[in-house]
Amino acid sequence: MNQLAIPLSFTDTRSRRTDPETSKRAGINSSRFANSHKALILAALQQHGPRSAHELSLLVGLTVVQIDRRLPELGSAVAVMKQGGVDVVRQGCRVWMAA
Repeated sequence: MNQLAIPLSFTDTRSRRTDPETSKRAGINSSRFANSHKALILAALQQHGPRSAHELSLLVGLTVVQIDRRLPELGSAVAVMKQGGVDVVRQGCRVWMAA
């Protein structure tokens, strides 16, 4: 069976077909940063204890948006801190902790 070669712009979910090439390249390059960002975030949680995305941004030098994108990707390595079954929130952000 022959496979159809599909251009990256059709398969890359980080950008749309109508996005400019610079946006497509930025989306592709973002995967290079993801692992180092996750490592920074996890190390900060392990060393400093539970923190919100805002608090983590001050510790690791990433933006709140970058941190918010990476926390769910850390999977079982992190968890949302709960108190009485309710998510703990500081400065409008959930508090995360290393699992």
